[in-house]
Amino acid sequence: MALLVFFFLIFRIGLASVIPLSIDEAYAVVVSRSHSLSYFDHPPIGFALARFMADISGCECRLLVRLPYVLLGSASALLLFALTRYAYGAVAAFWAVAWYTVAPFFLISAGHFVVPDGPLDFFLLAAACLAAPMLLGAETRFALLRWCAAGVALGLALMSKYQAGLFCMSALLVLLLTKPGRDQLRTAGPWVAGAIATLGLLPVIIWNVDHAWISLAFQSGRGTANEGHLLHPGNLAVTLLGQALYVWPPIWLVAMACLWRGAWAGSATDRFFVLLSALPVVFFDLIALFSAHSLPHWSMSGFLFAFPLVGQWCGAFSMRRRTLLIVSIVIAAAVVPLLATGFAVQATTGALTRPFFQRAPKFDVNWQLVDWSALTDSKVADEIRRANGYVVASNWMQAAKLGYELGPDIPVDVLPGDPRHFQFMDRRRLATQATGFFIGAMNFRDDEAAQEKAYRDNLGGLFVVDGDARHITQRISGFPVFDMLILPVKRVAPPLSKADGQPSGGQP
Repeated sequence: MALLVFFFLIFRIGLASVIPLSIDEAYAVVVSRSHSLSYFDHPPIGFALARFMADISGCECRLLVRLPYVLLGSASALLLFALTRYAYGAVAAFWAVAWYTVAPFFLISAGHFVVPDGPLDFFLLAAACLAAPMLLGAETRFALLRWCAAGVALGLALMSKYQAGLFCMSALLVLLLTKPGRDQLRTAGPWVAGAIATLGLLPVIIWNVDHAWISLAFQSGRGTANEGHLLHPGNLAVTLLGQALYVWPPIWLVAMACLWRGAWAGSATDRFFVLLSALPVVFFDLIALFSAHSLPHWSMSGFLFAFPLVGQWCGAFSMRRRTLLIVSIVIAAAVVPLLATGFAVQATTGALTRPFFQRAPKFDVNWQLVDWSALTDSKVADEIRRANGYVVASNWMQAAKLGYELGPDIPVDVLPGDPRHFQFMDRRRLATQATGFFIGAMNFRDDEAAQEKAYRDNLGGLFVVDGDARHITQRISGFPVFDMLILPVKRVAPPLSKADGQPSGGQP
């Protein structure tokens, strides 16, 4: 098992050093330059780990900012092994970790990217490992100390991602619906743990009180957009398909079957994991049914606690069809890394499509998946620095790409619409810089004149174009991926603090 975890740790480090930062990752790195108690999208830890690495090293290199998330991915595998071994034994623990390690979401996203899921999974598993002896084995040695540590871990999970709130509800169900849980409620441990964990909400609460609860309004709005229809079975189908692909289709089926069996005919240990796992899965599946927009990965913190059940099932299945099980894990362990490697190669070289196309086609890599290195290669970044200028982006996604590529010494302004946390960054530097450059991505497949007109129209009222337009082409190993439109602009009015609608120039 240790060899398996170590091998995939090395593999993820390799990927982390090669794959360009995604939009979400670049966004986390850029907006965390303005230190904050919490952020528009997420609680603080998901972004703070990357910022910590950047601040102590003085570098925002992709490997450095991703390293904490990569290490937490492997540490989570070790915690999952310990939790499953305690519940079901070493054989089940091996299979649980084996399938967790090759599951695409936990291998590539939660165990690799600068996203809140990695810290969330680690701290949830830590909390479960610490509490499991009291809730599964009636272990009372050092119980209060274990509960205190579990409270700390749960508090850190709450500081990582809002999904930790569902785990808190699941934990409460375990305490109320199981005999060991009710026994523990008669002791001080769970109450102390709950009080400690609540402290993890303070940064989010304090920040949201100062910002009109905008973060909670944003997150709740994402799950309730119904576009005039009550039910959205198509969205539910897409969500279920996405979950299957993220977990690995055969194991997703096994996990769902184990949850069903564990709920109705399982042992007390089975029901412990069902209670921890089912609530996020059911909740976000219902969100998918009643909402027009949802994302499959929202429920992954629930599937995390289905892996012990999967491991137990695989342990029993291996007694009957060992060869089939080994072939299945070997296929997954080969296919998933191969696909990840192929993506890394394509995102950095375009090797898979360049023999057939002169430039990136519609289905290929695009501005969202590659670095915007043309800005530094073509000396545009140096030109902006010499002018003591700033950059204007059309939305938060392009602002994230621009901000990461240009570095922290060039401030980024975002047009109204969906600026996310950019609207809460320190904007005092923008007020001192008069020379602006609007930069926007232009796809090859669309009418470039229409794209440029749309960008110019969006500037209206806030900026005026103050020079000739330029175009530069972003290439990967010489293969054209997209064009960038560069427009010199001047601000019509002083920059506004969009958080309060007041001019921010010169204010502390």
